[in-house]
Order: sequence, then structure tokens, then C-alpha cells
Amino acid sequence: MFKSREHRFPFSYIRLTAFMLVISIAVSICSCDSSKGTFDGKRFDTTRHITVMVDSNVDFQSRYDVNTSESAKYIHDTVLTQLNIDVTFVESQKLNFENGVAPDITLYENYNVITTYYRMKGVINIAPYLKDNAEDLKDLTGLLGADLISPGIEDPQEVWYLTPREFVPNARVTFIRKDWLDKLGLKEPHTREEFYKCIVAFRDNADKLLGSSSDQLIPFFIDSEPNVSAKPFFDSFLDTNIDDMSLYNHGYCRVAQAGYKDGIKVLNDWYNKGLLPKDFQNIRPDTKESYEPIEKGFVGAFCAKADYLYANGDNAHIKAIRENCGEDAQYIAVNTFEDANGKYNYWNEDYLYESLNKIFIPATCKDPLACLIYLNWISNSDNINKISTINNGDSKEDPFTSDRYLITFHGINADIAEGTDAETAINTASEVNYIDKINKCVRYWPTAFEYTHTEENISELYPGSVERFVSNSIACPAAEFESSYKEQFEIYKKCGANTLFRIRYEEWDKVIVKGNLEPW
Repeated sequence: MFKSREHRFPFSYIRLTAFMLVISIAVSICSCDSSKGTFDGKRFDTTRHITVMVDSNVDFQSRYDVNTSESAKYIHDTVLTQLNIDVTFVESQKLNFENGVAPDITLYENYNVITTYYRMKGVINIAPYLKDNAEDLKDLTGLLGADLISPGIEDPQEVWYLTPREFVPNARVTFIRKDWLDKLGLKEPHTREEFYKCIVAFRDNADKLLGSSSDQLIPFFIDSEPNVSAKPFFDSFLDTNIDDMSLYNHGYCRVAQAGYKDGIKVLNDWYNKGLLPKDFQNIRPDTKESYEPIEKGFVGAFCAKADYLYANGDNAHIKAIRENCGEDAQYIAVNTFEDANGKYNYWNEDYLYESLNKIFIPATCKDPLACLIYLNWISNSDNINKISTINNGDSKEDPFTSDRYLITFHGINADIAEGTDAETAINTASEVNYIDKINKCVRYWPTAFEYTHTEENISELYPGSVERFVSNSIACPAAEFESSYKEQFEIYKKCGANTLFRIRYEEWDKVIVKGNLEPW
């Protein structure tokens, strides 16, 4: 079973900076071949040699390494035959950065570190290669799309690094009990109103659905972080035509954006009608309290990433559900929360600080074109499918599974087979529109407050302030909503939101007008 992996390499910032100092000196004598003359669209006429970083962090001793694993041998031999590129994989744990040794294709997750490298002339701008060789790089650019081919800070026409495409889309979907819908003669909901009618029907037919356990039924499940667990719901209330200044000023969080209050008010109504968990404020995400009600068959609907029910093999939630409720128990993934234009949206929030490794080409590389042609090859859907079947991760001998090599496509999961509910869920999530305007917004962490002049220690107050504000507003009596919302919003602003708004307001000219996205 292929599981999502967050690649984290044991490199210190000091060592990496030392490495880039070496590179910045070496770049002046590095002759990079920017021509396309020896590539005919299918194959180089002379053998090219490139090196590629591979995560070599494993938990046990093995006779295999990054170059002798089944995946490595297949990729090496096939790429050499088809493209005439001789690829050598470099173990992440054996790199000697102090001496300026770096693979031609390097991975690192920290955006700020890569920014430092680029300013030290240690990273190649690959934009000209992408433009001049567009016909030969369609698999790469098609897989990543414009949102994952990241523009530079000083010059948006530059491209410093690439971000892998997630196998499971970030967009959350609504999972709803298909067997309950069938039992009550209901159709799959595709709008907020249809969804509301379904969860009301679940509540009103608890005896029919759960029998003696009817008092345990939860029509629509949320936890103590509704802004996350009900994200598709809230995203549907936001205006996609928001002007850039308002978007940037409120970019640190959606809750201050116009429309969010309307979503909170609707959930407040649903809460007071018994459609949400009574104790949702005490249910922490990713804990036993958050998944047990689903596994025991008490939950009619909830929102989650597309693979939530199906990942982790024998420990998958869907298996526990069927063990507890019978083989007929079934959830189906649907998009249910439409915006004012009838579209399903996902507002991207974490862009500059996403945890996935970025792919970049150090300035010491002598053949950027061969590197990009290689990346294009491993981004081809047929090649991805073939490589992902070589080693499914169950082997205790060969730990270097295919997900370590498919660096442009993150999170291969063999549990997601064609024609299954899991595939349907992924396809449903793929239908959602991504609102990427938020990419203009820089994420602020609590440490930023250490440099602001405030009477209180906001760095301690701000974390959790969003969840407290949203949860408290949802859980108040319906008749007190307006006064409670106003009170909770004032508390939220005093916990750091006002400070962030002021900072962003003052940075508008630098970030948007001048295009400098450097984090504050």
C-alpha cells in the first residue's frame, strides 16, 4: 500500500547556506546547456547524465539502496533507453553540502530557504526552458498546472521551483451515508438546500436508521475546528469577486471575509435544530472522539479529504464502519455546497508554506533541459501508473518504494483502485474550483507578534483564536446570535487579528503593487 509521505531531510540551514555559498562561486564557471539542438522531441542524440535526489531515510537495514531498488532500476533502464538520459539517484542522507555537492534535481520543503538560495544565484530560473521547450514538457506542465509552477518574488516571469501535484486533491468533499439515503428514498444532494433536507430527514428518522441507538445519531458531523471540518460549507459563502485589497488584508484567515458570518449563522441555526454534535466544541480533530462516531455508524454526513475513509489499508475507517454496521453500510462522496454562482469552490490558504518538498535545479547543474525532460517523463500518467505498481510498499526488503521517485506526484495510494468508492471520491474532489487568489497572501505565524508593540502577549493568544471565535458563535442560542457574534468577533480581533490586518494594510503597496511577496 502506498501511503502519503512527507519527505523531510536531515539538512541544517547552516549547512545548506554554506553549500549555496559554494554554488554561488561555482556558477560563474558552470556552462549550462540551454540549447534544444540535441533533443528531437523524443530522445537525446548523445547520452545525458543527471543526478536526482531521493529520500534515503529508512527504518531498517536493507541490501537495496536508492540506485538498486526495483523502482530505481526500472526508471534508470527505461529512461536511458527511451530518452538517452543516464540518471543516478543520490541519497539525501549522504550529500556533502559543505563541499558544494548537490544533485541536478534537488528537493527541499522550506520556501524561505529556496528564496535565499535564489538570491545567492544558487538556483536556476527554469522559466526560459519551460517556454522554449513547451511542446516537450506537456506532461510536466499538464500535471502541475499554473498553480504549482511557482513564480519568483522579484520577477513573476521567473520560475524558481516546482511543487508536486497531490494524488488526493486538497479540496474536501461531503461524505453522506448512501444506504441511509436509499432507506429513506432520498436522492444524492448537490446543493446546500438539498443537503439540509437530507440531514433533517436523518434526524427525524433516527429510530428507523439506528434503532435502539437512535439517540447517538449525528446528522452532520463537525469538530472543535469548524473552519476546517466544515471548510467546503464556509467556502461556499465567500465572494470570488472580492477585490485584491480586501483579499490581501484578510488573507491570514477567511473568517474576516465578507460572507463568512452568513455561514456561521446557518450553522448556528443547524446546531440549535439538533443537526450538529451537541458537544462538537469538545471534539478535537484527528482523535478517537472525532472518528469513532463515524466508525460506529452514527454519522449521516461529514466533510473530509477524498481518501479519508479509504486510506491505511486494514485500518481504514470504511472497514471499521462495515464491521460495525454490516457490508451494506456505504458513504458516497458528493459536492453539496455551491456558491452564489452555483459552483463548488476551494479557497487555497497555505501556499508559501505548504509542507511538500519543492523541486529546484541548483546552479551547478550543467544540463537543465535534460532534468526537465526527465521530470516530464516521470509526470506522464502511463509512467506514473507503471512505476507505482513496481513496489507497493508492503515489502520489508526493499524500502525504496515508488513514491520516493515520483517526485512530481505526491501521495500514491494503492488503496485507490479504479471503479471503487475511493476513486469516485477523488474524482468528486477534482471537480472543485480552486480559488488561488490567496497565493498573493503571505502566511503569518504567531512568532510574528514578537515584533509588534502590544500590551498583551498576542503570540500566546492568537493560536486557536479562529476556532474559539467560530465555535462559540455557532454554539450560542439562536436568539442571541447577533450579540454573541459581535462579542466573539471583538475578542478574536483583540487576540491578534487587528494587528495582522494593520500589518497587511500597510504592506499593500509592497506586496501587491510592487509584487514583492517576501514574507514579513
